[in-house]
Amino acid sequence: MNKRLTKISKYLTFVLRHEPQSIGLTPDAYGHVNIDELVQRANQAGKTITVEQVRQVLEQQEQPLFALSDDGQMIRAL
Repeated sequence: MNKRLTKISKYLTFVLRHEPQSIGLTPDAYGHVNIDELVQRANQAGKTITVEQVRQVLEQQEQPLFALSDDGQMIRAL
């Protein structure tokens, strides 16, 4: 994983595991948040990430840190 994706992965870990409310997210009962909403809120908070970069992080994670919902629209930290 390149440096940029590593930074995004660390940011996703922080937001999804510890502080989803820091960017105005409320996970569902299983801890999932909508990927599009995650990216939108992260960008509003000053981060520059795309849905494609989030998907690249998911594809390139060396150890499983995140999981997708069955429909592929939601993400959660493991």
